Amino acid sequence: MKPISIEVVSNVLTMFTSCSRCTLLFQETGVEEDVNKEVFKEYPADLREEFLKLSDLLRELQKLYKHRIRVNLIDAKSPLGIYKSLVHRFRKYPTFIIEKKDVLTGLDRQKLEELLDAHVKTR
Repeated sequence: MKPISIEVVSNVLTMFTSCSRCTLLFQETGVEEDVNKEVFKEYPADLREEFLKLSDLLRELQKLYKHRIRVNLIDAKSPLGIYKSLVHRFRKYPTFIIEKKDVLTGLDRQKLEELLDAHVKTR
């Protein structure tokens, strides 16, 4: 069975682990965790909270649906994120685009699971 595609357009926090060269350097020197904690603290509290809630939700969905979903996180400020917001006509984040047609804005787990379950049943 082909996995259900979920594109998540959201404000993504940029950490040093986003760069493969930086990650290797920080891992080798043993300061990766400390540096990322400091960078994380620099973001506004509401953005950090939203990011943590989204991360928790995505982890829970991955546990629940395992191999049946494929998640692609897209930064809302990137050209692709802007393109997706124009094509699907949304201005709030996070927004979930399921199978390139169903769009859900916000962190409503129940509605998201209902959409995913509907797609699982049709496969």
